Amino acid sequence: MLDKTATSAPTLTLGDLRVTCHSDGHLLIPASFFPDAHPLEKKKVTPHTRFGANTWLIETGERTILVDTGSGDWLKARYPQTGLLGWQGEDLTEKRGRVTDIIITHMHADHIGGLSAGGTSLFPNAELHVQAAEWDYWTDEALINSVAEDRKPLVGLIQALARPIESQVTLHSGEKDLGGGVLLFPAPGHTPGHQAVHLSSGSKEVYLLADVVVSDALQFANPEAVYALETDPELAAATRKFLFERLAFERTPFAATHLNETGFGCLEKQTGGFRFEAL
Repeated sequence: MLDKTATSAPTLTLGDLRVTCHSDGHLLIPASFFPDAHPLEKKKVTPHTRFGANTWLIETGERTILVDTGSGDWLKARYPQTGLLGWQGEDLTEKRGRVTDIIITHMHADHIGGLSAGGTSLFPNAELHVQAAEWDYWTDEALINSVAEDRKPLVGLIQALARPIESQVTLHSGEKDLGGGVLLFPAPGHTPGHQAVHLSSGSKEVYLLADVVVSDALQFANPEAVYALETDPELAAATRKFLFERLAFERTPFAATHLNETGFGCLEKQTGGFRFEAL
């Protein structure tokens, strides 16, 4: 449960902002999900690689903002070490009610599964912020008939998860300033409307990259390493390289959903790629 791990969760304070990382568990992803990895690289992820499952809580003084909610119980059959935040627990009803905003970085089930249970929204008082391109893509009723057979269960699950929260969704295109130093910006490629978060207060800033990078074992050293679930692999790689260059040059701290580090770090540029240094 979230409240049981809060005291040990990595936290950064940026002036009036406080951002805390919370782990929803982890996933074991097969090496086949990185089809173009060099044989020497593939040894790092064979037979599988460990993905973290991080989410974030942003407190501004006036608002309580979640960035993604984890997977709930929806993925436990395949990935038993997920859903550890336990947002569906009755003991968290009051805490869920205090959440004012939820930033949905994208609509893969490991990011939105914690939003609802039993066909009901778990966060009835929250405004949900989603890129219009993301929402329109996944909720298109024709989508399930246009994807490959092995993707149909994924699409069906996402569409089922979207229905209970539809009335709370606010759509935007491009950058969205939520105020108080919280800025959403497009980071496309992983999904059509994937977005990341920039937090700033005074001279301090931090990025929450969501799934811009999914494999710390492969994609820091080789940002062009393709992940099978990316809807546009070339665009995803271009987004990754652009943001990595910026982060390394500025030495700005960041976190990402699937890093095994449940916390923040910085990038250092090296030959052919980058190196991650945990704070």
